Amino acid sequence: MNSSLETRINAQQQKQWLWIIVSALIVVVFAGYQFYTQSIPYLAEKIAAAIPKSIYQAIDENSLTTLDDSELKSTKLSEAKQQELQLLFDKLVKDKADSEREFKLKFRNWNDQANAMALANGTVVITDAMVNLTTDQQELSAVLLHEIGHVEHNHVMESLVSSSIVYVSLSFLLGDISAVSNIALQGTVVGIHNSYSRQAELEADKYALTKLNALYGSDQAIKSVLTKLEKEHNSEFSWLSTHPSFEERIDKIDK
Repeated sequence: MNSSLETRINAQQQKQWLWIIVSALIVVVFAGYQFYTQSIPYLAEKIAAAIPKSIYQAIDENSLTTLDDSELKSTKLSEAKQQELQLLFDKLVKDKADSEREFKLKFRNWNDQANAMALANGTVVITDAMVNLTTDQQELSAVLLHEIGHVEHNHVMESLVSSSIVYVSLSFLLGDISAVSNIALQGTVVGIHNSYSRQAELEADKYALTKLNALYGSDQAIKSVLTKLEKEHNSEFSWLSTHPSFEERIDKIDK
């Protein structure tokens, strides 16, 4: 065969193989993206709904213990202030008597950072700085109701399950099956510290807005507390850091 012709044929074959490889990679990336954005949330929702109550309780306890051992400190709020906030919290969850979740309020100090978070089984943690940042009962209610909304929509467990699915998938793909045994612990930490999805945050905001309007005839408190947080807290530990942007949330609230 003519060497020039053979060279052209080889070059053409190389181009064809290159296109095949590139096309295959595009398909894999697209399939992976679809799995991550569509299938995982769907699976996480279904799996989280089927998890026994005892598992929720265990994850709640272990999560709080992990945080207490690593980042959270004892509250400096007075007993009178804690009792006042507990009464408010009890009022906000009084319609949850038949809920599978166990709503509890915990007070902690987190390096003087304003923060609040919900755990899987209904425990809501609020920091001293967040309490001090708010100026009235409505603003406190806005913060607490947002976190209660996460519990009501089961966002915390769904986030944990999503993280676990990713860990398991990567473990099988990479051949590191031993990592599967650490899923529960890793998922708990990731579920707490990683960002909620934007959809989850907006759902929690919507829950808080509805409840604020029912209780006080106004939802301005949530915008007020968000404005304060935006102005005074820009660190990665602030309540805003694990949520969509201030502007986006305010825009959604105004609509």
